[in-house]
Order: sequence, then C-alpha cells, then structure tokens
Amino acid sequence: MKKGLISTLAVVACLGLAGCGITNSKQSKENSEASSLKKDNARLKSSINKRKQKEKEQSSSSNSASQKNTNNQQKNQSQQQNSQSNTSHASQQANGINNAQDALNAAKAKYGDGNGNYHWTIMYDAGTGQPIRNADGSYFVKAIDPTQGTMTGTAQSVNVYPDGSMTNN
Repeated sequence: MKKGLISTLAVVACLGLAGCGITNSKQSKENSEASSLKKDNARLKSSINKRKQKEKEQSSSSNSASQKNTNNQQKNQSQQQNSQSNTSHASQQANGINNAQDALNAAKAKYGDGNGNYHWTIMYDAGTGQPIRNADGSYFVKAIDPTQGTMTGTAQSVNVYPDGSMTNN
C-alpha cells in the first residue's frame, strides 16, 4: 500500500513539474515575442520621426516663398468675393428677393461672414424639405458661428423681405 501511494505521488509530482516546464516555456516564448515587437515598434517610430524631420526641413525652405504667394491669392479671392457680394446685394435690392438663395445672399452681403466664422443657412420645412417662406413673403435665414459660445451657435438671425429689406432678430 505504501509503495502504491509513493508511486502515485511520484507520478503526480512529475506531471506537475512537467506542467510547470510547459508553462515556463510558454511564458518565455511570449516574453521573447513581446520584446521583439517592442524593438520593431521602436524602429518604426524612429524611422517615422526621421522622415517627418526631413519633410519639415524641406517644407520650411520652400514655405516662405509659397506662403507669400498663398497670402496674395487669398487676399485677391477675398477682394473678389466682397466685390461679387456687393454687386449681388445691389442687384437683389433692385430686382427684389425672388427665392431663398437670394435671401441668403442678401443677408450675407449685408451682415458679412464674421471673419470667416459665420455659416449662413436657410430655415427649411422638415416635412417638405423646402425653404420656409413666411406669410409676408420673407425668408428666415441665420448665421451660425461655433465660436459664439451659445447653445445653438446663432450669431445672426434675419428676416429677408421680398423688397430686399431686412430685420435682424
């Protein structure tokens, strides 16, 4: 009986040690793979940083000339837009407001674009998807400015009447 108990204990001990060896070799393999992945990741980061640095150096030398050119182009575009907007506003007042887009353009021409922050929009009927025209023939348009700090972002709300007149709400 003692011999059977001893041999059973010996077998259990061997299996336990064998299991530890398997667990240890698995852990060792996983640690090795993790270390290898960390090294690969570090190499990739280094390569990306070097590439970014080269691009910065190349772009900084060409940026000064192109930046001047871009600034001049933007200034010319802004002047053209202002000119078109003023012309559009004058012709709308002479011809009246014929549709929602005319109303939007007239309000934008009169109240501006808030240094590029305003996004002008027309109020639409949710059921029909068409611009809302009030009983008096006016259109309701508004300028949204996300920098306003208000819940809705409304910077301007305007009723534009068929004769081109406007009321700012």
